[in-house]
Amino acid sequence: MSSDTRPISTPHIRTSVEHGLAHVQIDRPDKKNAMLLAMRDALAEVFESLADQPEVRAVLLSGAGSDFCAGADISEMGQGGLLGSTYRVRHMQRLMRAMVRLQKPVVCAVRGVAVGMGFSMALACDVVLAAESARFGQVQRRIALPPDAGAVWFLTRYLGQMRAKELVLSGRMVPASEALSMGLVSRVLPDDLLMQTAQALAQDLAQGPTVAFGIGKRMFDLAPSCSFDAFMEHEASLVPLSVTSEDFKEGTLAFLEKRAARWTGR
Repeated sequence: MSSDTRPISTPHIRTSVEHGLAHVQIDRPDKKNAMLLAMRDALAEVFESLADQPEVRAVLLSGAGSDFCAGADISEMGQGGLLGSTYRVRHMQRLMRAMVRLQKPVVCAVRGVAVGMGFSMALACDVVLAAESARFGQVQRRIALPPDAGAVWFLTRYLGQMRAKELVLSGRMVPASEALSMGLVSRVLPDDLLMQTAQALAQDLAQGPTVAFGIGKRMFDLAPSCSFDAFMEHEASLVPLSVTSEDFKEGTLAFLEKRAARWTGR
């Protein structure tokens, strides 16, 4: 770990940084990594901090044990009436915003359950690798709640309204193979290869052209809400920014010299 990194770790959120890659792990395996309010705040702080660390160039998000995340911890729900519920939702939203706004590649490795906000957290990442044991669901109907943590936004974007509604209204679990066919995950892997593959992919991204990756992520954010002409205007503003990066200069020089580029993320 380099001396200038600033990893944040709490009893249930573990963070380490090495060779430009931050590995963030939700660590409450005895509760299937269900998220307490304090864990949401800690994870939001981690992602907000990683955004301000130029030495961190990619993130790998995973869950300890046999599951990714069983959503919000039900033991904290319903306390404090409407004000208490609004408070907890705002803290959940702080986390989701911090994840979505991070202009660095984020790889998510999912094994076991990813339900409720756990499902949303996976969808907030750029690449989702799922183990064969992975199962996804928006199960809030079981406790008479609507979906939260941006689930409707993510699912509508990926699936369209009808298929998104079917998942939310039924509350059914989606196995990894179906999630792959629906475009909700990038790849399905044997459980024993999940972390090795996710680590290799995330490390490769951490050695890539970080500025270009961040601008590309911004383009993907803008595209669904724009007309083609409006998107072209955004593109005309964003692409020239990458030309000012050191990595662009290195990439063009490496191409001319017929060698592999040595990206610095700047």
